[in-house]
Formats: sequence, C-alpha cells, structure tokens
Amino acid sequence: MNGAVVSLSATLFAFFTAAYFYWEASQTKRAQKRASRWFEAEGEQKRKSFIYLFGDKYDESELSSSLKEKLAHANLSMKASEYGAICILIFAALWFVNRFLLQLLFPLDLVMAYLLVWGGSKIFLNSRKNKRSNDFNKQLPEVCRMMSNTVKAGMTLHQGISIVAKELPAPAGSEFQELNQELNLGGNFDEVVNGLTEKVASEELKIFVNTISIQRRVGGNLAEVLGIMAGTLEERERVNKEINTLTAEAKTIAIMLPTLPILMAMMMNLVIPGFLNPLFTPLGLILIAVFAVLQLVAFAIIRKITRIRV
Repeated sequence: MNGAVVSLSATLFAFFTAAYFYWEASQTKRAQKRASRWFEAEGEQKRKSFIYLFGDKYDESELSSSLKEKLAHANLSMKASEYGAICILIFAALWFVNRFLLQLLFPLDLVMAYLLVWGGSKIFLNSRKNKRSNDFNKQLPEVCRMMSNTVKAGMTLHQGISIVAKELPAPAGSEFQELNQELNLGGNFDEVVNGLTEKVASEELKIFVNTISIQRRVGGNLAEVLGIMAGTLEERERVNKEINTLTAEAKTIAIMLPTLPILMAMMMNLVIPGFLNPLFTPLGLILIAVFAVLQLVAFAIIRKITRIRV
C-alpha cells in the first residue's frame, strides 16, 4: 500500500513538473515570437550555403546600396542579390527566346534581352514605389488629424504615433508600428521619424516629418499646424488626381511611341526569319542610332510637358 502511494505521488509530481516546464517553454516561445517582430535575428539572415557566398558579398558591398533603397521603397522583402538573381534568370530566358525562337543575331539578341530586363525592372520597381507612396499619401491626412487630436488631448507625440499604429491599416499603420517599437526601445525621436522618409518615397511625408521636427524645436501650436496640414494634403491629393486624369493620354503615348515599333519589328522577324539582320550593316546601325535618339527626345519632351508639380 505504501509503495503504491509513493508510486502515485511520484507520478503526480513528475506530471505536474513536466506540465510546469512545458508551460514555461511555451511562454518563452511566445516571448521569442514577440521579440522576433521587433528584431531580425542576425543568425537567420546569414546564409550558410557556399552557393550564396557571392550573393552575401554583394549584399555587403556598396554596389547594392542603390538597389536596396529601391527595394525598400517598393516594399519588397528580399535581398539585393536575390532580386539580381531573378533578373539574371529572366535575362537568360529572354535571350533564349530571342536567339532560338525569334532567331535574332548576336549581339541583337543580348541587347534586346538586356533592354527588356532593365526596362521591365525599372517599370516594376517604380510602379510598386508609386503605388505605395500613393497609398501612404491617402492616409497621411488622417494621420495628421489623429496626431492633432492626441496633442489637443494633452498626449505626447509618441502616444499619438502609438494610436496611429493601432487604428490605421497598412501601409501607414505598419510603418508607424515600427516607429512606435523603435521609440519604445529608446530611439531618438527625430532620428526615428526621419528614418521613415527613407522607407517611403513621398514628398508629403517629408513635409509632415519636417513640420513635426521644427515645431518640436521652436515650439508653437502643433495641433493647429497638423490640422491645417491635413486639409492642405487633401487638397493636394485632389489636384494631383485632376492632373493625372488630364495627362493620362499623353503619358500613355510616351510609353507607346518607343514600344510599338520594337514590337512590330520583332513580330515581322518572327514571321520572316532574318528580317532584322540588315540592321547590323553600317547603314542599319546608323538607322538604329537615329531611331533611338528621336524616340528618346520625343519621350523626354512628353514627360517634361506632363510632369506638373503641385
């Protein structure tokens, strides 16, 4: 009987001990998950495979700084080397199509593949950047109003940023969530807020950040200034929409002018193999140079006319 009691007691003790340690481990995992949202573990970022050695070297070099900035503005969570590898694969696929399907001669097959990858990448990144900036600008008046109301209520700007992070959806909500986390960790207010302009390419955001920084230094009625800014930003948004509507046709023509002749020439070469081969004669190269110069001049003139600053 005593042996059974001891065995049962030991079993219960072991069970509750195991349950306790399991609960402690689950709490630790939850804490690590919450912390991982704030920090990005360096160990996870280090790619250990030798295959990615050159990619890591490129990411750490200054050559990738410009591409990193473009990827950040486009809100693409990938490394510069990864994006470069994707572009190289697309270039190889386009070269294969140009060389074996369209039967373009060297170096036209390489030049066409490079131009398509370069132009496509530029258009893709710019479109992502502009969409993100436009989405952020649409939320910026509401951000100004919420910050103005918090200041009127006697709260600090840090508390206002926290409220914006909770109330607004992405992209403003997620960006202000990162600001709030950095401020909670003791970051300098001006440095943290100015860092937001490096993530979002927006002139309106720069005005917002500069206004807050100046008002914090010289003093003044920040709540009133933010309220006025909200109305001004909404008016700028309305004017920009009208300008984009009026200039949409001209912008489309600027894109179609250099694109249509190239596509038509490639289609003709597909129907008639070797159709583009005469372009690699001395006279053909001169015609290509003249065509490229005229197209660039026309594109630049149309872009200059349609680029209206508000």
